[in-house]
Amino acid sequence: MIHALIFLPLFFGVWALLSPAQARSVGLLGALLTLILGLMTFGGYLGGNNFAYQTPLLGEVGIYYSVAWDGVGIVLMLAVVVTTLIALIAAHDVPPAMVGLALMMESGLLGILAAQDLILFYVFFEATLIPSLLMLGLYGGAGRVRALIKFAIFTLVGSLLMLAGILAARYLGGAPSFLLKDLVAHPLGGAAGAWAFAAFLIAFMVKTPLFPLHVWLPDFHAENHPSGLADVMGTLYKVGLFGFFRWALPLFPQTFSLFQPWLLGLAAFTAIWAAWVAYAQTDWKRMLAYGALSHMGIGALGIFSGTTEGAVGAIFLLAASAVYTGSLFLFAGGLHRRFGTLDLKPTSGLAKSAPALAALGLILILAMVGLPGLSGFPGEFMNLLGAWQASPTWAAIAFLAVIAAAAYALTAYQNLFHNAPGKQAADMDGYEWQWGTLAVLVIVFMGVYPKLFTDVLLPSAQAFAALLGGGQ
Repeated sequence: MIHALIFLPLFFGVWALLSPAQARSVGLLGALLTLILGLMTFGGYLGGNNFAYQTPLLGEVGIYYSVAWDGVGIVLMLAVVVTTLIALIAAHDVPPAMVGLALMMESGLLGILAAQDLILFYVFFEATLIPSLLMLGLYGGAGRVRALIKFAIFTLVGSLLMLAGILAARYLGGAPSFLLKDLVAHPLGGAAGAWAFAAFLIAFMVKTPLFPLHVWLPDFHAENHPSGLADVMGTLYKVGLFGFFRWALPLFPQTFSLFQPWLLGLAAFTAIWAAWVAYAQTDWKRMLAYGALSHMGIGALGIFSGTTEGAVGAIFLLAASAVYTGSLFLFAGGLHRRFGTLDLKPTSGLAKSAPALAALGLILILAMVGLPGLSGFPGEFMNLLGAWQASPTWAAIAFLAVIAAAAYALTAYQNLFHNAPGKQAADMDGYEWQWGTLAVLVIVFMGVYPKLFTDVLLPSAQAFAALLGGGQ
């Protein structure tokens, strides 16, 4: 079943590319079947089933096709399959090839989450980049070439550095293979460990992202296809937090302890600085890009705390933000279809003519700012709780980003829906009711009953914290 879940979207993605006239129906079928299989897998995991498989690929050099679902991977898997279906329901007017590319990207993301061999992880990590680059390069806006070059340079340089770190971790550390369990059992320390950790650090800072390796992010979102589909898949591809949790910190625990105070400060600075910049934006996509950057700073603070609470909070926040941030990009795509612009100023006072759209936007915004009862709150709270154990000072500074989120997000919402009436807007259409209802149900469920997911995350988070000494 684990292989079917990983590669089913790839099959339907290729089918959609080869049959453009049927791309939408093929894409929806593929995303729906993947979601059903994902829910069955999650239910089986809760029932005690062990989803794991391993076979040699290049046994003589210690490379394996080794995949498994643990608590962290399976929670993020659910976020990927749910969010991809939401995005494909919403993206009813995109070029057919984008549907196929999105499904192919979903397959790569699931491979990233399941991989238990570091080379296999790297292959999925790189393969997933290709659909993202193609969606931006083929269907982006007027400035897509500049955005594409910037995105490619940052990502590829980070990936090449990580490849060097991978080789160092295996061969200098003395592990018998690239399997996660072997690498963790043979950690690389000393000066070589510091350089290898720095290589992983740069690669995952790009893909979290964290300041100052975030500069590709605003242009990436601003120049992507206005529908929001590519932005959703790009949001799912922000796997840096997962990379830190699964690979970078467990492989170099001693080196991490030396970097930890600086990384906590960097994460807190990213959170507050990005929130401040988000407040100054007048374009919806750029505001959401900086808002997502701020949230990833809070998530990184939880990961870098090295605590159980911080790790659970970071992964929960990563899963939750995939849904509400992705949905906000789709929401922005709906605004673009109505007005041909993403600027906040020409589209004010819309609540009277589009009350359902205003209600959807409010729920998504409130999830983003961490309102209790919605999905953004549990992750933010646990991140800050874990960070407080490691550094009360940085936790207090990062808390300011939560306050700032309410300022920039609610101000943008007020400008759009409740200032002096401007243009009239059509209310939600059938597609928006479908994806919006699904998104709201997920957001409310995660906010009201987070225990279902935190209990699944807890064993992996406890093992992570024990390996790192609990952040002390």
